[in-house]
Amino acid sequence: MNEINLQKAMRIYYFLLKEGELTFDNNKELYLDYSDSEVRDILEILAKESNVLIEKYNQVVYLIPNEDNDVLGIKDMDLQKVLSYDARKIDFYLSQYIIIVIITVFYSGKGSFVKSRDFIRVGELEEIITSRLEYANSKKDIESEQQEAAFNITGMYEHWSALQIDEEGKRKTKYGYIRSVCTFLAKHGLLIFDTVEEDIRPSAKFTNFMTYNFLDNSRLEIIEEILG
Repeated sequence: MNEINLQKAMRIYYFLLKEGELTFDNNKELYLDYSDSEVRDILEILAKESNVLIEKYNQVVYLIPNEDNDVLGIKDMDLQKVLSYDARKIDFYLSQYIIIVIITVFYSGKGSFVKSRDFIRVGELEEIITSRLEYANSKKDIESEQQEAAFNITGMYEHWSALQIDEEGKRKTKYGYIRSVCTFLAKHGLLIFDTVEEDIRPSAKFTNFMTYNFLDNSRLEIIEEILG
């Protein structure tokens, strides 16, 4: 193993840990170093040992924690506390559900045209979430379906229905949930959330993940099953 290439790989790895992505614009030298096959081989070893993926999508190199990565990944507790530090398990489930709806809103296309729209506002997203929860909860076989999907649809529907639409300064409202989840996703570089206009847009990073990594056939089947 070439020591110079090892140093290059370590520099790229450290940069990705700090920044999350590497492009020609944010570090030209490291980006060109990544084109060396031996450097990529070393990075693959580092990635495997630290339970992450290092992948290049659409001219951007990303560091992606594996789903079971308990150091770099998003922990259940992080998502559960999106609303507040006294959040319950139902808050976690509802936050997950909102994320799934956001994915389907922006990425319901197929193939290379997976992205289906450019933006949505909080009010419209609330209407979609409400209508889908109402429909899912009204299904005759909801008990068996939610057990199979491992999602407590009935509990989420009842909790969501009891919430007010919005109230100034209050986070546990329907709009409050959506704002909190969008702020959380924006913090991780996945959404662009204009808190003044209440305008939600997917980032280039989110689109790249959905197009090249996340939306494989098995995940699409699970998402479609959950949303019914």
